Amino acid sequence: MLSRTELEAWIRLFAEPGKKSNIVFLGGEPTMHPDLIHGVKVARECGFTITVDSNGYMFHDFLERITPDMLDYLSFSLDGPDSEINDPIRGNGVFGVCTANLKKAISKGFNTSLIYTVSNENIDHLPRMIPLLQDLGVKRFFIQVIGLRGSSAQKNRDNKSKQLQVDPQQWLDVVPEVARQAGQRGITVIYPKVFLSDEEIFECAGHVAENFFVFPNGRVYQCPLCEDYSVHSYEINNNRLVRLDGLTEERFFSLDIAEGCVMNKLLQPETISYRPDGSPLHRISCCLLKQRVDPT
Repeated sequence: MLSRTELEAWIRLFAEPGKKSNIVFLGGEPTMHPDLIHGVKVARECGFTITVDSNGYMFHDFLERITPDMLDYLSFSLDGPDSEINDPIRGNGVFGVCTANLKKAISKGFNTSLIYTVSNENIDHLPRMIPLLQDLGVKRFFIQVIGLRGSSAQKNRDNKSKQLQVDPQQWLDVVPEVARQAGQRGITVIYPKVFLSDEEIFECAGHVAENFFVFPNGRVYQCPLCEDYSVHSYEINNNRLVRLDGLTEERFFSLDIAEGCVMNKLLQPETISYRPDGSPLHRISCCLLKQRVDPT
């Protein structure tokens, strides 16, 4: 865990005066850090737009010690519309705690959002999230595809009979339609394209955007797919951001392949299906470039 001094110094490393930038405190669980609120205050001083992504537990009396003007968004994670679906994925009792604190945050005036990670365990229940979002009063909904990193990768290896990742056609049939219906009910939905048609252009966020994923061990990645591997582009040493030489993730971003995302091809090849002629049925889009459906 970073010290208070390190936390402040690292935040300031990425601040660029006059440039609009976002900072997202996530984890793990960011509210477990006793100095998170200090970090939020430093980020505000630096001019960042600030989001805290939480599992909903709000450790260290976070909701009592922070005010809505200090954050732009407070985001909660649920993977099901009720405890029967959510809790086997996220943990026993999580649904009740998360929804209770989400309601509390809304009553205090926080701008809130909800994140739903789609997998084979819950995609059939995604449409049921719309009435839940309406009941809770949440106006911004993030749908994301499960990435096979860390514990989810191990779970996928351990359960060969049911892979976590969703079939391309099921994603294409379900997710855009749920986003459209949510938009009709006044909810903004943001989700990754994931599967590109032959006519759609592939872009890598490593080229068209600037993202840094910062870890307490000092590793700094540009692509979240790489986080289990020592191919990070930067390191923080003595509170300085150092660009690394050698075989790092950046070397792969410029490769142009038929499958789209190079890192997905290398790290998650099972997500790609092929035609008899060897061409991919779909190219995989960059997970950092999102679709947005605004309320209609």
